[in-house]
Amino acid sequence: MTEKVISTRTRQAQQRRERILGASMELFWEKCVEDASMEEVAKRAGAGPATVYRYFSTKVELVIETAELYWERVARKYLQELEEANTGYAQIEKTLDIFYKIFQDEKPFLKFLQEFDVFVKKYQISEERLTDYESGILKLKPYVTDSLERGLADNSLFFTCSVDEMYFSLMHTLLALMEKLAVGGDILSSDQEVEGQKQFQIVTELLLRGIKG
Repeated sequence: MTEKVISTRTRQAQQRRERILGASMELFWEKCVEDASMEEVAKRAGAGPATVYRYFSTKVELVIETAELYWERVARKYLQELEEANTGYAQIEKTLDIFYKIFQDEKPFLKFLQEFDVFVKKYQISEERLTDYESGILKLKPYVTDSLERGLADNSLFFTCSVDEMYFSLMHTLLALMEKLAVGGDILSSDQEVEGQKQFQIVTELLLRGIKG
């Protein structure tokens, strides 16, 4: 078998794999992670169930790889906007602006993240199986920690905890808020007292004030 034939087959296999993952993203938005079946993913991808199982032996494997690709796509779309600013504070402010854009424009992604966490807990997926997924999430970390360190150095930021502690506290707070407001922000009548975008702006303003030097 020639190298050209092998290369063509490899490319075709990768295309089929990405088409299946794209179909799973669409279905997880329309239904939910738990309810979408492998057979439905196959139908949406224009493939047979056997083909889907050839690439993803279980639904757990499919969901994890969908999560990895989702984070990769969102990160690629927004991280390029994190150009260096004059001060650490300005850079953190720009980072929070990007989170606001994600909150506005990526509702399917935020819905998926919330359902993925529930899925991981339900099926007791081990940390080892989530290594690549976690690596994708942590691609954001150097941008934020560098900004925090620069802010401490140029006195535009002030906090007494470690940089890592501040990073994880900020990110977990923002992601939890985004998921709540994007997915479950209007369950109760009281949830609708303040519009979601306004709540997000208020919280980010408080976060910025809290660490401003």
